[in-house]
Amino acid sequence: MKFMFPNRFQVYLHDTPSRALFAKPVRALSSGCIRLERPIDLAAYVLRDDPHWSREKILSAVERGTEHTVRLPEPIPIHLVYWTAWAHTDGAIQFHQDIYGDDQALENALRKEPLPREQRKNEDKAPQETSAEEV
Repeated sequence: MKFMFPNRFQVYLHDTPSRALFAKPVRALSSGCIRLERPIDLAAYVLRDDPHWSREKILSAVERGTEHTVRLPEPIPIHLVYWTAWAHTDGAIQFHQDIYGDDQALENALRKEPLPREQRKNEDKAPQETSAEEV
């Protein structure tokens, strides 16, 4: 199962037959695409308003192995984040390797002197444009 969405990096979300990969401590094993642990749940969620695609029909299509392209009537927002550190629900902090090398740029940005309050207010008022391709 593959979930395509517009982005300049040609990244997509996908199922995997290699379920054991989810148990590995390091899972950077694909070319930047995102392996889903529960793709059926995601498909059922995004297709929840489509009477042609119940959970049972999704499972049946997967079992048959036939390819289906299903277009959503309305786009849904996808927001991807790249974290190398986070807190678990028990409060334990997890740190992982920065395989893309983004932590240094984030650290540099956080160490910059903050803008004066008046300049921040003016920047907040300026219109900001974002593209659907900015992931």
